[in-house]
Amino acid sequence: MLIVDHLPAEPPPPSSLPEPLVLTWEERAKTHQRVTTQAGREIGIKLPTGSRLLPGTVLYVGDTFHVEVAAACEEVWLIRTTDVRALLRVAYEIGNRHFPIDPGDDSVAVLYDHTLAELWDRLGVVAQRVRQPFLSGQRPSHHH
Repeated sequence: MLIVDHLPAEPPPPSSLPEPLVLTWEERAKTHQRVTTQAGREIGIKLPTGSRLLPGTVLYVGDTFHVEVAAACEEVWLIRTTDVRALLRVAYEIGNRHFPIDPGDDSVAVLYDHTLAELWDRLGVVAQRVRQPFLSGQRPSHHH
């Protein structure tokens, strides 16, 4: 088993093959855990408290491969509308319940919880239950 207690300082060489480590949103927040890559390689993660494993993070660089974090598809509620006020209301209500949200340009996603079905009816919005990566607070930022 590989033990990862710090992230590599250098990027993998161009000839290195990526070995995906698919993790849920919750797993990407854990700093101490045992996980298995898609190729079956066991890894013990022991990173400093507060570390967050964003999709695309390289955890380990070996001789011919590197382990790279990928976001798992998860059950989420997806609310899409061009009505900005409705999206703001949805985001407010979700945040008021202390659920993390994944805001998009014309959508809001929240991890699936059956108790939210009643909220969608009360707010008069259509929410779809879909499987997709949940990236709350983990989207790449755009800088100029």
